[in-house]
Amino acid sequence: MVKTKDKATFPDNGVIYEGDYYRGIPFFDYLHKQEIPDEKIYDIRDFGAVGDGVTLCTEAINDALEAARENGGGTVLIDGGLYCSGTLRIYSRTKLFITTSSALVASKDLSQYTDAFVIMDNADNSMICGGGRIIGNGEYFVYPPLKKPRLEPLDKIKLPPVLYDPMGYPVDTIRYEIRSRIRYAEDRYGYGLPKIQRPMYMVWLHNCNHSGVSNICLEGAMDWNLCVDGCDNIEIKDVVINGNRHVANTDGIDVMGSSNVDVRHCFVSCADDGLVVKAPRGHEHDGINVSDDSKMGGTHHVHFEDCVVLTVANSFKIGTETFYDISDISVENCHFMLPDIYPGTCSGIAIESSDGSNVSNVRVKNITMDNVSCPLFVCLNKRNKFGYVDEQDKEKRYFGGSIEEVTIENVKAVNAEVPSIITGYRMEDDKGKDLGKIDIKSFSVEYRDDIEEINLLSSIHESVTDYPENNSFGDVPAYGIFIRHAPYVTLEDINIVPRSMNTRECIVKC
Repeated sequence: MVKTKDKATFPDNGVIYEGDYYRGIPFFDYLHKQEIPDEKIYDIRDFGAVGDGVTLCTEAINDALEAARENGGGTVLIDGGLYCSGTLRIYSRTKLFITTSSALVASKDLSQYTDAFVIMDNADNSMICGGGRIIGNGEYFVYPPLKKPRLEPLDKIKLPPVLYDPMGYPVDTIRYEIRSRIRYAEDRYGYGLPKIQRPMYMVWLHNCNHSGVSNICLEGAMDWNLCVDGCDNIEIKDVVINGNRHVANTDGIDVMGSSNVDVRHCFVSCADDGLVVKAPRGHEHDGINVSDDSKMGGTHHVHFEDCVVLTVANSFKIGTETFYDISDISVENCHFMLPDIYPGTCSGIAIESSDGSNVSNVRVKNITMDNVSCPLFVCLNKRNKFGYVDEQDKEKRYFGGSIEEVTIENVKAVNAEVPSIITGYRMEDDKGKDLGKIDIKSFSVEYRDDIEEINLLSSIHESVTDYPENNSFGDVPAYGIFIRHAPYVTLEDINIVPRSMNTRECIVKC
């Protein structure tokens, strides 16, 4: 076997700044030394892998995984060093076991990938575990940022009047402060750079059953960290995501088109949404065709518990890709924070339906937040990103889906920056949709006492077909909760403390 050294496609992109990574992760609260299973072992070193961190071991590791498949499964052992690789595929009844002293290291060469770094495809009773690390080298797959991370709070909180530009101009707004520090794979600043076609996922579970990920650290993702896609009966437990919080699109844990997924006791530090539920229409990848709608569907029975999330985006989010229905989602006993970089997390709880999905039976309970800009954002609109299956489908979903039977209870947030928003939409002809039943109880928010600049327009932006985000509406007339096109919202035990210079009402319904 020829030994080839890894070579970066973009060697100058790998710079890391203070504030990119969170230094306070309590790794030993989540990761532990794990005994190697007493079963058939496929040690990748026996297949030619070299643990020096720079020799490409893709062929050797895949040979070990293939040998396990041919013999009915077993444990593929990653031990004794750092092993550099491109795309790997895990099959049924296989454990990819990475010991605490070892790691899989992503090649910096884009030609080494198909779809994702680690793929568990159509696998039953398989697991990634062991207490070690999967390192993505994400900085090498995006361009350097316009600005370094901000380590001090803003002097003034100001929102863009409406979202007329994805960067959030003008430059003195909270949205631009966030966006100008993100590392994009696209040429966002007009330098004439080509788009970087990075692998879509770091770890991708696709069409798997009774499988999962536990006792593992995902570090420095190149795109989404961990995606559960079209799966059933999946457990994600004791996972640490230690991401560069400025590498674009590096979601934490995404669950889409899947059912019966349990996510517990995870620490997620990432640049994009932390705990995410989606239900997109079929999509297509180079190596695995999942574009057939019959292979996709709704997302149901997903439970998140005992997780800590640090992100500049949204801590928990339903959306934005919401074509199929989403139901029975619960989040409880979680802490959302961003203690060391600014501005704060975009939203703590974001529940959205933009592409026709009926979102129902959502329960959020016992949540604490610190330095989360907007504690709660609920938005229904008709972006309809995925189009329509046929004319009947267009008639059904043209005006969007629905959000109903949502319960949010016992939320405590400190150092908030902007109001919570709960909204349906109206078009110019007054057609539109209202939100369904939403119950909010024991909701406590305390603002950071800084300076705010409020520019209320004569009418509040409706966000009919926009990408939904709390800071895309401009200023609203409430400092606490702005409720619009939502006649079935109930509020009980609401306590919101504004900044001292506030001039707005606490709660406005219209």
